[in-house]
Amino acid sequence: MITLYHAPKTRSFAVLWLLEEIGVPYELKRLDMQNGDHKSSVFLKLNPFGKLPTATDGNTVLTERAAICTYLADTYALGRLAPALDDRRRAEYLRWMFFSVGVMESVFLAKFMHLDVPATQAPWGTFADVNAVIDGKAAQPPYFLGEQFTAADVMMGTMVRWGLMWDLVEGSHLRGYVDRIESRDAFKRALALDAS
Repeated sequence: MITLYHAPKTRSFAVLWLLEEIGVPYELKRLDMQNGDHKSSVFLKLNPFGKLPTATDGNTVLTERAAICTYLADTYALGRLAPALDDRRRAEYLRWMFFSVGVMESVFLAKFMHLDVPATQAPWGTFADVNAVIDGKAAQPPYFLGEQFTAADVMMGTMVRWGLMWDLVEGSHLRGYVDRIESRDAFKRALALDAS
């Protein structure tokens, strides 16, 4: 049985959404961040940083959003939500899975916190570069791997959606991409669970 430790409006939303896309049974354990549930001794044994998302699959402990989503898609939806290991699209799929956390989250945080990171030292170059890349990719609908919706869309879609909500990104194609992912039944179910 998969267990997802979750709190509303946190990074664990992407895992919640992916679990809804996969369609396997799972248990949702809600943590009250205001009460410090994520810093309890029991939770810190699972994730010493006290961060979400954290999940378990039987005795396997999973942390880090991209790692959790890669594991879940490969284990429970390989070929459907993740290209098979011998699929030529696998490299591009992995690129977007890790771009979402390695580049987008970092550049969004830098912009949100008004941090001036020199382009020569930032792994992403400039914010304008990142914005142009994701808007250009969204111009090739419907999804990041073309016609097939994958876990990369869960990862990228979550970040693009947050970027639009926080006015961190702009682009003529990004709103249309977010509209497409928000129309998915699994997304709507995850959003309802996140709000409850």
